[in-house]
Amino acid sequence: MTTPRSAPWTAQEIAILRAWYPAEGHGIAPRLPGRSVHALQVKANKLGLTTAHRSSAPKSRLQGEALDEAVRLREVENWSFSAIGKHFGVCEASASNAVTTALCVRRGYRPAERDQHGRLTVEGIERLRYALKKGLKGIDIQLRLGVSAACVSEQRRRYNRELLARGKALLPPPGGGQAYSGTRLSPAKRKQVEQLFLQGLGTQKIAEHTGVSRTSCTRIRTRLFRRLRRRGEVLPGCDAAGVRHVHAESARFVTDEQKELLRAMLLDRMPVQRAARELVIGASTAYHLRDAFAAELAAEGQALPPPRRPGRVRRTPVRNPSWPPVSSQEMYAFRRLLGTMGFAEAKAHWQDTRREAARAAREAAAMRKLSFEEQLARVASGELGITSGFVRNHLEPRLPVHSSPRSRCETLIDA
Repeated sequence: MTTPRSAPWTAQEIAILRAWYPAEGHGIAPRLPGRSVHALQVKANKLGLTTAHRSSAPKSRLQGEALDEAVRLREVENWSFSAIGKHFGVCEASASNAVTTALCVRRGYRPAERDQHGRLTVEGIERLRYALKKGLKGIDIQLRLGVSAACVSEQRRRYNRELLARGKALLPPPGGGQAYSGTRLSPAKRKQVEQLFLQGLGTQKIAEHTGVSRTSCTRIRTRLFRRLRRRGEVLPGCDAAGVRHVHAESARFVTDEQKELLRAMLLDRMPVQRAARELVIGASTAYHLRDAFAAELAAEGQALPPPRRPGRVRRTPVRNPSWPPVSSQEMYAFRRLLGTMGFAEAKAHWQDTRREAARAAREAAAMRKLSFEEQLARVASGELGITSGFVRNHLEPRLPVHSSPRSRCETLIDA
C-alpha cells in the first residue's frame, strides 16, 4: 500500500535514497515500497541527487490491433480523441499521443531520433527545437516528429529558459498566435467565454466574438455545465441535459428592420408570401408576424387590409438569379450581412456579389475545353448540332501523277 503524500520522509528512507538513487535511479522503488516513483523523483530533486541510470521511456497503452483500430476511428470515422479514449478505457491525452505518434510514420514523416531507451537524442531535440522556432502548432510537431504533447511542452519550457538566460527573444507562440483548439487560454479569456455562455450566447457566436476556437469554447461550456449542474442550475436557454432551445443571438433571427419592412408591405396590401420572399423571411415566420400585426391593429380598433391579388400569372415566373436568396443556407448568409449593414445595403452587396460570381463562372466555362461526354450531352440537349463533313480541296492540292521524271519535265516544258 502506498504511503499518503502527506506522510513525512523518515531518516532511514532518506538514507536509502541517498545511497542507492545515484546508481539505480527509478530502480530504487523496490527498496522503498511505501513510496511511488513520482515521490522518489520529487524527493531526489529536492535533495539535489542525480543519477546516471536511464530507464526506458514510457510506452503507449494502445498497442497492436487496438492502436490500428484507434487510428481507423480517427482517420475514417472522424472520432474525437476524447471518444477514442473512452472507447479504449484510456484518457484523452493517451489516445491523442498514441494516434498522432502512429500517424507520423503512416503519413511519411521521419520520427525524431531516439536512443536505445526510447528517449530523444541530441539530434532529435534539435529537430524539435527547430520546429518550435518556426512557430508550428503542437499537434503539427507531434505529427511530424512522433512525440507526445508533454514532450513538446517540456522542450518549449526548457528552450525558453535557455533563451531567457542568454538574453534572447523567447519562442514565438504556437501557430504564430493564431487561435486554435490547442492554444493555451488565459484565465481572463476563459472567464470571458463563460460570461458569454451565461448571457445565453451559443458556441459559434462566442467563437466569433472572442476569437477562441469552437473546440475550446465547447470544452469550456462542458466544464461550466457540469459546475452548474452540481449546484442545481442550468445554462440560460438550455434544459437540464444542456440542450439549447432559446438563442440570445443567431443569424436565424428576423431583424427588426425586416419586421418593419414587412409591416409596411402588408399595409400596402402586398401578399404575404411575395413580401416574405422579397425580404428574405420564411413563409411560416411571415404568417406568424402577419398574425401578430393583425392582433396589434385589432387592439387599436383597426383592421389589416386584405392583400391585393395580382390575378392570373404565368405558371413558371422568371426568377432573378441574384435575388432573392432561396435556400436556407443563402438566407442565413444574407441575415449575417444584416448584422453589419442595413437591408438596402446588404441587398445591393448580395446582388453585386452574385452577379460577379456568375460572370466569373461563365468566363471559366467558356475557357474550359469540353470533354467528349460533355459534347455529346450538349448535342443531346440541342445546344450543339452536328454538321456533315465536306472536303476542303484548297488544303489538299492534287498534283498530276506521271510515270517518269522525263515525262514530268516534258509536261512542264509544254506548259
